[in-house]
Amino acid sequence: MKHCLKTTACLLLLILLDGCSAGRYYTTHEEHEESRLHMAEKDIALARDISASCEMPNPKLEQLNINTVFVHPGMLWLDLNCGKSITAESANILVEHGYARDYQELCDRNPATIGERMQTDPGTRFIGLHYSLGGQPQLVASTLATVAQARQKSGKALVYYPVLVDPFDIEQANTLLDLDAPHLGQMFIVLSAEYSLLRPSIEGLRDDFLGNPKVHLIYAEDFGENWGHFDELESVVSSATVSRFREIFFLIAETVVNGYSPVEFEKHLAVLKLRYAIEDSRPMSMSWLRLAQEMPCAKRSTRIISARIQKR
Repeated sequence: MKHCLKTTACLLLLILLDGCSAGRYYTTHEEHEESRLHMAEKDIALARDISASCEMPNPKLEQLNINTVFVHPGMLWLDLNCGKSITAESANILVEHGYARDYQELCDRNPATIGERMQTDPGTRFIGLHYSLGGQPQLVASTLATVAQARQKSGKALVYYPVLVDPFDIEQANTLLDLDAPHLGQMFIVLSAEYSLLRPSIEGLRDDFLGNPKVHLIYAEDFGENWGHFDELESVVSSATVSRFREIFFLIAETVVNGYSPVEFEKHLAVLKLRYAIEDSRPMSMSWLRLAQEMPCAKRSTRIISARIQKR
């Protein structure tokens, strides 16, 4: 039954998502040899050393269990049991692991109640989990308007951090989202595998939007993953293994909870990218290595990587 519903969703969204593309973020010309680094062979021991030295997620969170995660589910016509959607289950994982006190699912797409909840919660930094159709920029914008009102009423410096997983119609963000707004924290845009069904196209996003420090684009291919539109959050809630996306998901939550800067997040993310590339014996980006070198926990590992690359 579940498989049938997913298949139906794919067919319907194919009709809706006219113009949806792979969302490739680099050109063949840009992907030249000098921009990619290669190690001679797979080195599991080095990958383990990175994992042990730069423990992620960091267990020393500064604040635990004080804020609500706001859940904007994907396809509501498939949500026969509101409150138990895959988006809500993913938010509950954050609660179980100490990144939030509770979650609230907005099955009616009405963000009005968010402001009330924010004013009563003791913290100031909030995660909004937006999946698929729940990630439409129009919905994100209306949510941010509610946050701005709550910020003014409460006198608290409330900040909202949207996590957009394969968001629908993302190009509308150009005109609908004010990235300079003080109540908008960092925005994390997670994209499924390149050339996969329903991966949003980012080609229409302005350069100043893509280059804004608040905006983080997280591509499946950078992590050696092949997430599909319906697989990303499934991998978060699966108890069989600690998936790569769950590690990334926890890093995003840790960034919000601890108030990491955009640069700090990118450094942490670069360490994960390097580790996964070494595990898979995949090429790694020079920019990843440069960022990871600035992490004290990765100094030794990045020196080893640099030395081995120079010997080629």
